[in-house]
Amino acid sequence: MGVEVPKIDFTKIEGRSKGYYVICLIWLIICVIGAYAYYLIWIHGDQLTGLNNQVPWGFGIAAVCYFIGASAGSLIVSALSGVFEKEEFKIFSRSAAFFAAAMIVAAMGAIFTDIGNPENSLNFLMHFNPTSIFSWNAFLYSSYFVVCVVYLLAQFEEKKFLTRCIAVFAVAWAVLVHSGTGGIIGFIYSNDFYHSPLTVPLFIISAIASGLGLLIPTYILTFKWTKREYDLDLFWTLTKIMGAMVIILLYCFIVEGFEKGYMPSSHEAFLRMITSPETPVPYVYWFGQIGLMLLALAIMLSPYRKTEKGIFVASLLVAIAVFCERYTLVVPGLSYPYEIFPGYEVVKPFHIVPYFPTWEEWAIVLGLLAGVYLAYCIGIKIFAILPEKAVKVEEVSKNE
Repeated sequence: MGVEVPKIDFTKIEGRSKGYYVICLIWLIICVIGAYAYYLIWIHGDQLTGLNNQVPWGFGIAAVCYFIGASAGSLIVSALSGVFEKEEFKIFSRSAAFFAAAMIVAAMGAIFTDIGNPENSLNFLMHFNPTSIFSWNAFLYSSYFVVCVVYLLAQFEEKKFLTRCIAVFAVAWAVLVHSGTGGIIGFIYSNDFYHSPLTVPLFIISAIASGLGLLIPTYILTFKWTKREYDLDLFWTLTKIMGAMVIILLYCFIVEGFEKGYMPSSHEAFLRMITSPETPVPYVYWFGQIGLMLLALAIMLSPYRKTEKGIFVASLLVAIAVFCERYTLVVPGLSYPYEIFPGYEVVKPFHIVPYFPTWEEWAIVLGLLAGVYLAYCIGIKIFAILPEKAVKVEEVSKNE
């Protein structure tokens, strides 16, 4: 007796309905508004943003970290069947890989728009500096996109061994890419508010959480709107993985909070970050980062945890909460004063510099996210990346 895994039929959607074109038009309009906001900043300068000399990293850099994380998380979901031989997740392998490629493009778009002049955006590509983490990350991001595309092409060719080999490499590369991104902030030794050994693993954990937080609602809506059969238990399995990541994240937040609150160099800044009403950071931290994760976890533990609405809302809350975590990671380290000359008294100490993202920054980030979903809508129409039905793959016996 042998075991045979039924072949999964990946197909395109027709994409001829009025609803399909309306959705694509909505994404396109948001993209155009984002492009217009970037044009205004390019013409008039960064004074249209909330950034300043002390806070050069803001909403855009938080979006970079978020998009890269969501991309890495999506690719890990895509590789579950290839790396861990979880055949029930093979139905997501193509679409998640496509989603990962689109997300890394959005991340690079966020970098380009945050730098400002497009000509300056090419400097780190044309002039590689081996001692700069930014140069290395430019290489990692661009090569990661190539890995996503090659992995997707291997799946189209249906070469099982080759696909599995590339899947293993892709997961390792995704971890390396996001570790490099976490290293940019976590390895800044001169700023005690940034420096933390937990930053790199936190980036990986939150990447998986945000990737699932975006993919699960996307899949539910996609299968409902295209009238394709789907098994809610399969999404519940992904939700449980996401829930485990949320629990680990909350634990790490507690550990990091005690660490930063205990250290004399960051004690005052940390207390101000979680209590001071001078900036939106405390609200983002308590209501966005911590509050939404606890609410999502409560839903995942409630009697409604296995319902479609429960899974959808919990996943969406996690996706938003992780973005809030990226925001509170990037902005407070610059907004709040830190000790430049340890052991010396500063005659004119730095004060809290309030940072509020402007509508232009919001428009650019939402435009990039809309671009991802516009590419996804077009991709499922052009390429056969969606299964005919999303149900658990059953193993059937056959006579040899």
